[in-house]
Amino acid sequence: MKYFYLLLILFLFQYVNAQYKIDVLDSNTFTLDKGVVLSKISFRGLSVVDDKTIWVSGSRGTIARSVDGGKTFHYSQIKGYEKSDFRDIEAFDDKRAIMMSSGTPAYILKTIDGGQNWKEVYKNLDTAYFLDAMDFWNEQKGIIVGDPIHKHFLLLQTNDGGETWQELDTSKTPIAFDGEAVFAASGTSLRVNKYYGEFVFVSGGSYSVIRGANIKREHFKWKKYKIPIIQGKSSTGAFSVAFDSVNAIVVGGDYEIDSLTGNNSSYHFGQQEEMFVKLNSDVFGYRSCVEAIHNDEFIACGTTGGDIFRNKMWRNISKEAFHVVRKSKKGKAVFLAGPKGKIGKLVY
Repeated sequence: MKYFYLLLILFLFQYVNAQYKIDVLDSNTFTLDKGVVLSKISFRGLSVVDDKTIWVSGSRGTIARSVDGGKTFHYSQIKGYEKSDFRDIEAFDDKRAIMMSSGTPAYILKTIDGGQNWKEVYKNLDTAYFLDAMDFWNEQKGIIVGDPIHKHFLLLQTNDGGETWQELDTSKTPIAFDGEAVFAASGTSLRVNKYYGEFVFVSGGSYSVIRGANIKREHFKWKKYKIPIIQGKSSTGAFSVAFDSVNAIVVGGDYEIDSLTGNNSSYHFGQQEEMFVKLNSDVFGYRSCVEAIHNDEFIACGTTGGDIFRNKMWRNISKEAFHVVRKSKKGKAVFLAGPKGKIGKLVY
């Protein structure tokens, strides 16, 4: 009888995993503008507006866009920004999107014609400015987090759909620990969320912390909690945070030792006392991004593969390397993007 139960458990485990698969899209579906070389592109920005509209951004000033649910993608390189690494993008429909670069100069660009033309709405030549992640509450109000400057985290906000960006007074931004920074690995180290406050961001390096702020009439009330995740050196910490309607998950690890497991994720379930806790189950290596699919169901990805979190347990579903994964804002489609111009889709 014990063999029967063992076989039943194995069958159920395989059945649950079989519901999920990551398909790498065939490069024959990609249309490349002159100058775009797939093998030299790293994608870290991704915005899925609906099940038809997908925007991707990355290194060498390259973007990709699909308006047919990923059946075809058009790749293009933005003239004048060929050396920029656009690590986050927020799209509102098939015509309008805002894109943020990490590195020097720090750029924010905006398009209203499907990426044919881009307007430079922000530029900063100061080498201390390093933008990490961006998110929007609605089509008008958005926020960006950047690495600390003079020990204070950089925060930019817009209230006019990204036309202008204002740097918040450092008296309103939190103080960073020595050696603490935010990772620009997938554009998801910052999230807007009313349940945890107006927005939160996670950090790494010497310390890994989640900070949240409520904004009322420009007054910021900050809370911070240390995250039980690997930390202590510049390559370690929390890289991404995601929420469903009740729960939250943080993932990360050590990108220099991306196969290391055991302390790369933490969880917050509802209203329990501890802000974040560890479970016996962990992601299968360093993970740069996590995204909620349904309530109590998440997907994470990184350079060693992708995992599904369900029933409070992580299960590996792919060994393909991806940097970012996002779910459709208005649908069910889930897409991924990563190194060498690779784009994938979750089949479930």
